[in-house]
Amino acid sequence: MWKKPKQLLVIVLFFTMPSVFGQSDPSEKITDSFFKTYKQSPTKAYTDLFENNKWMNDKRSDVETVKIKLDDFLRGLGEYFGYELITEKSAGESYLLKSYLIKYERQPLRFTFLLYRPNDKWQLQNFSYDTNIEEELGEAAKAYRLKNNW
Repeated sequence: MWKKPKQLLVIVLFFTMPSVFGQSDPSEKITDSFFKTYKQSPTKAYTDLFENNKWMNDKRSDVETVKIKLDDFLRGLGEYFGYELITEKSAGESYLLKSYLIKYERQPLRFTFLLYRPNDKWQLQNFSYDTNIEEELGEAAKAYRLKNNW
């Protein structure tokens, strides 16, 4: 029998905490890793996105072209201040879109990750970036779109 109930409590907590708090969506590993690297080197983060997708091996020149364009574009935005999740949408349990607001001094960007899990491992299916957030926000605020809320 246990002489110290505190030891039992510590042991129980030790083994149950990872299952309660450690469960993160495996698809988040891709975006978490991206943003961790992005803070230090945006172009490396972009390149790393496609490293684990064997279907992109023959598209390396396309990846390199977009990387150069992205690097040129980012140079004019000023200081990077972080990111926020805008939305997450799924089609079933294996196809996931994550959209993020990327905060820069001059203006925000949107990064969109399309993730796919064909079997047991998530992979990046597509990545895009744009600055159409202002237009879409303005369109969403138009009166004819709001009539359902009145």
